[in-house]
Amino acid sequence: MKNFSFIALGLFVSLMMWNCKGQTTGDNSTDGTDSVVATENPLKVGMPDMVKFVRVVADESTEVHMEADEESPWRVLWMEDLESDMADIVYMWSNEDVPDGYRCDEAPAYAGDVLAVVGEEGDFYKVSIRNELSMLNFGYVKKADVEDVEAEPMNLDDLLEEIEYIHIRVVKDGKYKGLVLRSIMDELQGDKFEVGVLLNNVLAFPEENSFFIEYDPDVKELTFAADVPNNNTPNYFTFPKSMAFISENGYPEGFDPNKLTDEQIDRIVKDVMKAESEFVKYEFVIPMTEGGVRTFWLKSK
Repeated sequence: MKNFSFIALGLFVSLMMWNCKGQTTGDNSTDGTDSVVATENPLKVGMPDMVKFVRVVADESTEVHMEADEESPWRVLWMEDLESDMADIVYMWSNEDVPDGYRCDEAPAYAGDVLAVVGEEGDFYKVSIRNELSMLNFGYVKKADVEDVEAEPMNLDDLLEEIEYIHIRVVKDGKYKGLVLRSIMDELQGDKFEVGVLLNNVLAFPEENSFFIEYDPDVKELTFAADVPNNNTPNYFTFPKSMAFISENGYPEGFDPNKLTDEQIDRIVKDVMKAESEFVKYEFVIPMTEGGVRTFWLKSK
């Protein structure tokens, strides 16, 4: 049987609107408002390869099909039949045999869901359905069940505001101007540190640009597993209390990217640049959706 171990979806904090007109990689233009910041592109990440966003307006839901055909298999959700937060969950197509020990539920796109359109075929849009729980990249929804929707800007100050479990740093100058460093606390799956870039209204994290991280009160400095002899653990580091975000009660609560030195940032960037990411997590603010923030796994142009 296949290995169905997947990382649970974490909380994300994002920003900025999507403007596909005239945008190019590394464009440093601004619109003169505080919501847009001129940035470089230190990771050389391209803009997302997509057409537009649509929102599901069907009364309750619309099926996500494997092909541009209502008779083709549709998306379902396999869930390991365990009463545990660590149970495996994965999206599949309805024509796949459900393995022993799993149950199968419908997994349509529900009313209000926002999808990124990457193409169209007849009466269907081809949309991105990839995420951290999905073995599927793209599916098809009926055009009649969706309507166009646009993303909106978020003030940069909102992005930089410290929020429980998530800490973000945007590098504002130097050779890594526009670099975004984000740490996320996750008690179930382990803390994570992501390296992305701010591309004038789009926040982009190549899917391989991440580290698993761990607080260690016994270490005195940032320690990369790759530097430990005979250790083959990829993209993992431990951090001392001096580099932790300290709560009002004096307790360390996650890694604080603002405490990284220029030399440490340089090391981190060199490590992530060794990986080749097929997909990039692009984050946008979508109006009229719960929380306002949506993440889409897309290929870059």
